[in-house]
Amino acid sequence: MKRIEDKIKEIEKKDKTNRRLYIGVVVLIALFMLSTLYFGNEISKREKTIAKREVTILDREETISVQKIEQSDTYKKLDASFDSLQKSLRPKEYWNHIKKENSVEGYISYITNDWGIDKTPYLPKAINNLKSSNPEAIGFKGWLWVGSKKTNGTYVSKDIIEVIYRAGSKAGFENSEIQKGDIVKLTTTRNRRTYKRKTLKRRNVNSNGWRNKTKGFVTDVWKDPNSTDFIIEIKYY
Repeated sequence: MKRIEDKIKEIEKKDKTNRRLYIGVVVLIALFMLSTLYFGNEISKREKTIAKREVTILDREETISVQKIEQSDTYKKLDASFDSLQKSLRPKEYWNHIKKENSVEGYISYITNDWGIDKTPYLPKAINNLKSSNPEAIGFKGWLWVGSKKTNGTYVSKDIIEVIYRAGSKAGFENSEIQKGDIVKLTTTRNRRTYKRKTLKRRNVNSNGWRNKTKGFVTDVWKDPNSTDFIIEIKYY
């Protein structure tokens, strides 16, 4: 009987020891999992940071690479060749087409539109053909009031038109005093009446007048000596 009790006590003692070991192992496993999770997150964050830095470095390297290419002699030569090619897109044929059409609209479009074709040799001819009356370019012609000019010489635009082209100038002339040779654009939303004479006494009979948002070539300007009225003559379409 004594041996049996001793055996039971011995088993219980081993059981307690095993339970403690089991709990210890479980705790160690839990700690290991937590540490793995924590350090895994930290590593993941670091990896993401490193990845972002690598992307930034790659972007910078790409930018530097593009800059190097653009600065290279080969690139400059290719760019110059492309520019030369654009300017050689049959400028003579383009001009011959405009001249054959011989219209106010065609000449004005030729002067003001940029199609990537070199027009340098023919721009003066286009302007002269608009000025000329022999032969007269197809279109209309008339006078209209556009602003005022005071006795002290101050010009005031009435926001009827704006200058969109002036030979030899690139900017700053939009609302300046209009000059012969300017190309102007009607800015109002309604068509504008034009007159046969600068006194604005006889209306032109073409039904539409000068249509809104279209362009005209200034052939003459006139300051009424009896008022401040500033009046211009245009060719339009």
